[in-house]
Amino acid sequence: MHFLCLHGAIGNTETITIQLAPLLKELNTDNSTTTFHYLNGPLLVSPPPGFEAYFGVGPHYRWIDDGQKPGKSTIRRVRDLPTSESNDDAMREVLGDVHCRNYTDLMDYIEGVLEKNPEIGGMIAYSEGAAAAATYILDEQRRHREDGRERQIKCAMFVGGWPAMRRDTKGFILADDGGDEMIDIPTLHVLGANDPYRYGSEALFETCDPDAAEFFDMGKGHTLPRSGLVISELAQSVRDLFRRTE
Repeated sequence: MHFLCLHGAIGNTETITIQLAPLLKELNTDNSTTTFHYLNGPLLVSPPPGFEAYFGVGPHYRWIDDGQKPGKSTIRRVRDLPTSESNDDAMREVLGDVHCRNYTDLMDYIEGVLEKNPEIGGMIAYSEGAAAAATYILDEQRRHREDGRERQIKCAMFVGGWPAMRRDTKGFILADDGGDEMIDIPTLHVLGANDPYRYGSEALFETCDPDAAEFFDMGKGHTLPRSGLVISELAQSVRDLFRRTE
């Protein structure tokens, strides 16, 4: 199966390629033909002062234009851990008024890549990339519902993710909003028990069809697993995702 892979905020295809290499190797140990396609975000950005080494070699990219000044950007605001009891309230507390100002351009950007690569049938996305992927999947569902356009993305794996962004208003799509916007394809949600931002992953999980969504707890923080037994176990969960998609 072919996957389109989206990096996290202030990342690039080089970093996500390195991060996913152990998983891809494990998936293909049984002579399968799993293929990852990597895509840079559309927005060229610079790491916050003092964090240049953390984000690795540039250039660096983001997916979502939140329209905020550097001191109030989404990346800085997520460091302020919420005190809310529910995942949805936590998202509102930290990021509730964020607006995806490049919504249409972002959807067109991802769609253009998928149109050029019709073999791609799934998405793997990390952190802010997961929000972009979830947003695209819901937009694709909407276009299928309204225009009958065939859907290309049949499954997705979200790692340390965030919920989808709204199209016309500020904020994320959350389960307790009372709407009917729910990701209906099979999904695998990879999160770490020690991830301080796991409320984002859990809020995304809650906006997916509970009969088609599975959790995988890798036991770490806001990272992708790179070695050990966890890689073999994650690969098996991805194979299960394949079977749930068929």
